[in-house]
Formats: sequence, C-alpha cells, structure tokens
Amino acid sequence: MKLRFLIFFLTFLSCSDTSNPQYYEDWKLRRKNALYAEDGFLNLAGLYQIEDGQHSMGSARGNDMLMPNVFPDNFAKFSVNDSIITFEYSVPVLFENKLITEISYNYFNDLNFFDRGSFRWFVHVDSGVIGIRLRNFNHPMLKSSLEINHFNYKKRWIFNATFKPFDNPKKTKIPNFQGGSYYDTVPGKIYFNYEGIEYSFEPTVSSSGRYFIAFGDRTNGKSTYGGGRFLYLYPPDSKNKMTIDFNMAYNPPCVFSTFTTCPLPPEENILPIEIHAGELDYKGILFSSVYE
Repeated sequence: MKLRFLIFFLTFLSCSDTSNPQYYEDWKLRRKNALYAEDGFLNLAGLYQIEDGQHSMGSARGNDMLMPNVFPDNFAKFSVNDSIITFEYSVPVLFENKLITEISYNYFNDLNFFDRGSFRWFVHVDSGVIGIRLRNFNHPMLKSSLEINHFNYKKRWIFNATFKPFDNPKKTKIPNFQGGSYYDTVPGKIYFNYEGIEYSFEPTVSSSGRYFIAFGDRTNGKSTYGGGRFLYLYPPDSKNKMTIDFNMAYNPPCVFSTFTTCPLPPEENILPIEIHAGELDYKGILFSSVYE
C-alpha cells in the first residue's frame, strides 16, 4: 500500500511539473499564427537596406534591389535624402486604392504601402535597420507545414523576479542580425535566483508596455539557436515584482528568414547557464531561400 502511494505521489509530481497548462498551449498557437499573419515573417520576399542617394529596383541583374522575376526588368528608381524617399515607377502600382507612378514622402512620418499583384513593399525601420521590405502574400512556402519544437514544459523554469529601476534610464547599444547596431533605452535590471545564484537581465520596453529581453545562454548553438532567443515579460507590479517564464522563450524571426532585422543579445543579457526551456533551434528550410 505504501509503495503504491509512493508511486502515485511521484507520478503526480512529475505530471505537475511537465504537463502543459492551457495558457502555454494558447501561447504556442498564437505564436505560430502570428508568423503566418499578413504582417508576419514567413511571407517576406526581400529586404534592401537604403541610404542617401540614388537606387534602382527591378528583376534584371544590375539593379540595387533585385526583385522577383514577376516584376519588370527595370521596375523603379528611387532616391533617398535624409528621411525623404521619392519613387519613380516604370509601371503603375497600387497606393491607397489608386494607381500611381510617382510619390515622395517622409518615411519616418508615413508608413506607406505599395502593391503589385500579391506583392507589397514599404520602408521598414526597426532594430537599427532602414530598408525596403518586400512581402509576397502568395509566398510559395506559406502552404508548407512549419514545425516548431520545444523543450518539455517545466514549472521549474518559472521564476519570481525583482525589477530594480535605474535612477536614470540608460541608453544601451544593441547589435542586430544584419551586422549593425542601434541604441535603445533600458529602464533598470531584472534579478532572479537560480540554484542559489543571482542572475540579471537588462530589458527594453516594447510599444505594448511589456518588457522585452533578447537573451543568450549556454544552450545557444547546441539545442537552441546560436543567436539567442526572445522573451516578453509583463511589467513589474507596485512592489517591483515580476515573473519570468522561460517556457515562453522563442526564436527570433531570423531563424526562418534572412530578410529580418533581429536584435542580438547584448553582453548584459548573456547568461552563463543552460536554459532548458522554450523553443529549440529551427531545423527547417529558410523561407527566404525561395528568393535568394
């Protein structure tokens, strides 16, 4: 009888630590749906970084921005002068339900989209990169099955944490996937304890108000992506308490496409431990490979 109870008790402990709660399953579903969404990362078909001067785009070799072969050989010329961009198209394109061939605007103030067939392009400003991003809503790989693998869910990877704000938020330099860097504001440090040792993160604050962390750990390049992973946290409560759930650590979009502008973990966010939670490295085909 005692042996039977012991077996039941150990089984209960094991299940309670690893069984997937509904919030976690819901998060995985939202995560996957977001990748396939119109503004997701799987339909990306190009990214061309821009700087001041004259540029060209088209399907013929020799253009600065090489477009898919469904576009004219010499599709457009465009110039950049500080934050003003001017397009001159060789054929009409759709802009706000009107056909146009020329337009000039401030890309910092106006997020303008241009459409031709199933393709859409626009000036993308993010993570220190300014470029023209191209989407194909009929991307040939969108109908393929995307497999995202995870470590087993475990409660032991959920931590109570404490946020300690800086007296003055600091600017920190963050590297990006494209080889550049940018500055963002860090409001303070997040501290948590793992196996008796204190570790910390330096988060930035997203437009939603949630705290964002690009972090690295010693699983990177082994079971997880070499460039680290991302994690969102709800902001601290009135007592500066927070919860870190590493089960919800996920891969940056650059594991699926090279047409992305992922931030990389700054030195302050690289942990000298192995985090066996969250998404494993993606082993599938790059969605950007269709256009490279």
